[in-house]
Amino acid sequence: MLPNKVSPKKYYWLKLKDNFFEREEIQLIESLPNGKEYVLILLKFMMKAINSDGRLVVKDVIPYNPQMLATVTHSNVDTVRSAIDIFIKFGLMSTLDDGTLYMNEVNALLGSETEFAAKKREYRQNLKNQPKQLTDNSKTQKDFVQDNVQQENRDKSSDIRNNTPLPPKEENGGGGSVWLQITKNLELVFNEDEQSAISRWAEYITSKQKSITVLQIETNLQNLAKLKSDGYDICSMITDTISAGYKWLLKPSAMYIKKAVVTQSVKTVKPHRFSNPEYIIPESPAEKTQLARYILSCYKKRINPKNNQPLTTNEIRTIDLHHKLFMSQDKNANGSFVNYVSWADYILQNEVHTGIPLVDQSINDDSSSLISSVA
Repeated sequence: MLPNKVSPKKYYWLKLKDNFFEREEIQLIESLPNGKEYVLILLKFMMKAINSDGRLVVKDVIPYNPQMLATVTHSNVDTVRSAIDIFIKFGLMSTLDDGTLYMNEVNALLGSETEFAAKKREYRQNLKNQPKQLTDNSKTQKDFVQDNVQQENRDKSSDIRNNTPLPPKEENGGGGSVWLQITKNLELVFNEDEQSAISRWAEYITSKQKSITVLQIETNLQNLAKLKSDGYDICSMITDTISAGYKWLLKPSAMYIKKAVVTQSVKTVKPHRFSNPEYIIPESPAEKTQLARYILSCYKKRINPKNNQPLTTNEIRTIDLHHKLFMSQDKNANGSFVNYVSWADYILQNEVHTGIPLVDQSINDDSSSLISSVA
């Protein structure tokens, strides 16, 4: 009877982009009271979720609760609870059906390396750091010619390897670069955002299964191309699949059909206000969040979200007074705002939920009251 094969030890890490702290949601969180501590807690949560596919669990079985998370992150339990609420609102964390907390971005940012590969890399680095031996002057011209031919052959072999997609090795599992190379070979056309999503999808699949064949990669890419040609937003489908922790791509549904895509029977343009397709009439919590983000983006650029025109002097003054009112709200013992966790939350509550744009809501200079005046 053959002995059981011991699985090789693996090391995991997060591949954070250099603009992580420049992301809008991270900057908004940092601007909150205790914001810098929230961001540190976010990174600690992500590190805790590395070995469990994004789930915050002990020994891959017991879900962490706020008290347990406060203990392992050396934080106050009330601060942890506030952080969890904020992360969920910003889409950085979600709650699975069984109540387990899930870090939405961990799988897309995960990197790994076997213990053997790590030792091999260290060995090569040590060799590289050793002093180079003196050149052997006894080499003949023939030796140099043979060396040049061997180097040329190695270069040609390298060119062939680089230009021909190969079955992914166990170490890289067919990462984003391999998938994008196969995309070019199949002559499939994807824009820059779609290529970025496909690359994340490749890394995610790699983290879910030990190996994947070229045929499987080609099938996945052809399915994505077909969905795109049918008018589906494949970027959103990939993002939601990764966030939900599913192994296979979500089934196409009406919610993923792009705006202004015309099918044979229906033109899928959502109901909207002010003759602006971006200012949708939200019908779900997700659409309300989508509208709030659009409005927030407009106000940051000093744009009227109703008509995409620059704000007038009076409108700028009105928005500034609203922001002053938001900043003047009471805080709890932890220093967190009581009524609105962020400027985006203020917009959600006072514009999206009421249906009245902030630019049409007059506000007193003392920031004490609002006077609705819909134009």
